[in-house]
Amino acid sequence: MERAILIHFDTATGEVKIEAEGFEGLSCLEVTQPFEEALGIVESDRIYKPESHQQLRSINTHQHRLHQ
Repeated sequence: MERAILIHFDTATGEVKIEAEGFEGLSCLEVTQPFEEALGIVESDRIYKPESHQQLRSINTHQHRLHQ
């Protein structure tokens, strides 16, 4: 699958969204982070696609184990 970074501008609201296509797991974060920083998009505004949820669960479980 071809990889792409899409930047959506809503001219009515001024909202900006960045979408990564064709990346596996959370590898999209490395690619989108420079755009997020430049555009002022904060991490809490991220919406993860279904294909990243398995890797997110794995990371959260690992972090939970480290805190015990």
